[in-house]
Amino acid sequence: MRFLKLNKSKIEANLSQCSYNELKEFARFIDDISGTKVDFKKVHSMRKTLLIEKLSTVLFISPFVEKIYAKLSLTKASKFVYENLIWENDSLNTKDIMTKFNIDFLSDGSSWGDNCTNQKDEFLFVQRIENHYANDLNDRLCLRDNFKFILKMVFPVSDEVELLVLDNTKYFENLPIYSNEEHILHFINIISEMLKNDLVEFGKSNEKPLNKTLNILKNSTQIEEFYNDKKLSLIATDMLTRSFFYYYKETKKFELQEIDTLKNFLKIQFEDKLDYFITRTFLPHLKKVRYDKWYTKQTSLFEALKLIISNMQKDSWVTMDNIVKFCKYRDIRIDLDQAYKTNDYYMDCDIAINGGLSQERIYIDNFNYNILFLEPILKASFFYLGALGLFELHYDEPYSSYTVSEKGKSYISPFDSIEFIKLSKLGEYIFGLSDTYDQKTIIKKETTLKFDEYKPIISIDSQDTLSFVKLEPYCDKYDTNKYILSYVKIFKDCKNTKALELKIDNFYKNIEPNPPKVFKNFFDQIKQNTNALQRELKQVVIKLDKNEKLLELFKQNKKLQELIVKAQGYRVIVLKENISKLTKIVKENGFFIEF
Repeated sequence: MRFLKLNKSKIEANLSQCSYNELKEFARFIDDISGTKVDFKKVHSMRKTLLIEKLSTVLFISPFVEKIYAKLSLTKASKFVYENLIWENDSLNTKDIMTKFNIDFLSDGSSWGDNCTNQKDEFLFVQRIENHYANDLNDRLCLRDNFKFILKMVFPVSDEVELLVLDNTKYFENLPIYSNEEHILHFINIISEMLKNDLVEFGKSNEKPLNKTLNILKNSTQIEEFYNDKKLSLIATDMLTRSFFYYYKETKKFELQEIDTLKNFLKIQFEDKLDYFITRTFLPHLKKVRYDKWYTKQTSLFEALKLIISNMQKDSWVTMDNIVKFCKYRDIRIDLDQAYKTNDYYMDCDIAINGGLSQERIYIDNFNYNILFLEPILKASFFYLGALGLFELHYDEPYSSYTVSEKGKSYISPFDSIEFIKLSKLGEYIFGLSDTYDQKTIIKKETTLKFDEYKPIISIDSQDTLSFVKLEPYCDKYDTNKYILSYVKIFKDCKNTKALELKIDNFYKNIEPNPPKVFKNFFDQIKQNTNALQRELKQVVIKLDKNEKLLELFKQNKKLQELIVKAQGYRVIVLKENISKLTKIVKENGFFIEF
């Protein structure tokens, strides 16, 4: 049997998580184990510090730990329940265990409200929780309070306490492999040019890139996407675009070599110094996740990832289940906010019951934290690192909706189906596990713009994505690989003359400083025709009712006629400054008006 290897100070730290009464209860439970040489008969009078010292002495010696384990796993039922509650699940369905082992558990017999019942004998550290809401009975077993800190020290761990090398590829031979290693550096090359030329567009919230930008980047860089499904076809590109957009905002530059940019980006990201939370894209199944730069941090996530990566072997596949257990065994807790805030997150899902679906809102609590938060965020993180070309992945197709099946398996996010991961050669280099990396040369294509001498038409090579992106704010498509200057495109988003002039100046600066005369004339004409129409705010149009006396007044009164700039039909135009004079004359002749 293999137990957690803890030094005495760590054992004492685990024990200190428990209350004084909990420690006394555990001491009484193990008091009759022979050979401990520790007398717990006077436990009621021991100080907590002394009790922790005595218990740590017992728990530090393997033979005594094995005897405690034997006592708790006296029956197949207790062994199964403890091993599952300690290492696998935070709760178990009571009725399932009762049926499986033909046993019963204590209940206080209530038929309404919430009630918790502590068990006896070998199940002393197990609690039965029954929640009665209308006709719905949620009956489960869980560990009592803080005893999990102790029980983890007295129950054997599986080999998956460490990251194991998967030596048989038959497990994933039918699963597609995902690798973005060959494309990520080219992506950085393209997006760096687009960012320098202010060509990466975001929505009004300045959080999500426009689909137009994402599609340009996806098509021009051959970035590997995770899925073909239309709704999920831009996830990887979206993650990368957000990442390097905010990296550029933070650093104001890219390194000369793309691989150096990637290395520097990972350093800043793992230090959680970017003014953006990439985890916004990691938890699409959860609502009410609060993202605020003053409260939210991703540090615990990145620290966990660094620990996992540092324990991985080069050129070796690891199962995602192994990684999750690796974290559970070490009590790794990930929060994006204060821990209690995580309980505000919830998921709306469909529960499959008796062949039908029932909608339910599930909030995160201590019982489902692992399945609703820890596992999804870890899986999403490795999808993200895969998009960055640092990991190779094997995964199945995504699940179409958030559903909990009758068998208890949860399908909760697009990242749920990842099964195997491996550091790529690029990942080994970036994370410092290799000193060199055999980088493929990135061929930087020269721009291929050809300007027509007689019409404002520009031809480009179909592969020249950067030129196309630069032209898009100025041109409409004219023919295959040909674009023509467009008033509509040029005027778009220009709210004033200054913005329009700046846009025209940027054409000369970013596209061609000395184009043919027909292009210069086109832009000069736009400037000459600017503000050819002006709103006349000094004049007011007044509509007259078809009132014979009123109409006669406007025809005959000379003072009124002097105020009228123009009259047509039943409308007259008057200078705004003369409105008060007009209303005075009209009122004097018996017509009350409100303006």
